Amino acid sequence: MGRQSHEIALCGVAAALGTVLLLLGCMIPGATYCAPLLAMLALLPVLSERGPRPALSVYGVTAILALLLAPDKECALVYLLLGHYPVLRPTLNRLRLRLVRLLCKLAVFNSAVAVLYFLLRAVGLDVLNEELAGYAWPLWVAFLLGANLTFLLLDRALGQMTLLWQYRLRKLFFRH
Repeated sequence: MGRQSHEIALCGVAAALGTVLLLLGCMIPGATYCAPLLAMLALLPVLSERGPRPALSVYGVTAILALLLAPDKECALVYLLLGHYPVLRPTLNRLRLRLVRLLCKLAVFNSAVAVLYFLLRAVGLDVLNEELAGYAWPLWVAFLLGANLTFLLLDRALGQMTLLWQYRLRKLFFRH
């Protein structure tokens, strides 16, 4: 019984932390895209300690709470579409060929971005078109390339944070 209650407590704290980070991101100007990335970090201890199924549960709870509570729906949608990536990342890292692995990761990101802006246009929150209405297509390409580079940096940071959790922070929080 102790192991199950430990799992429930860990998942509850991780979901609460992820939700708070998303709500804080909605209150801080310019944190629309930073907050979901920080909220993804709350999944790493659950993924490391309990596996992918509880981590996906935490992701689902956090995404639903963000959609219900967050005033900035763009921030909540970014988390909804990309928040599962830390759970998907170990599967993608098992691909042998580096180029295939990189292309699959970028395909996950770019499909999430396409769905995000389709949904924003569908509900009338056409943020990107309003902001970039007067610019030419090279700026759109530069924006997308910058977003892909940022995603690759996120991927690297998730790898480093996973290692940090597994080798250092676990000793502070869990004394087995």
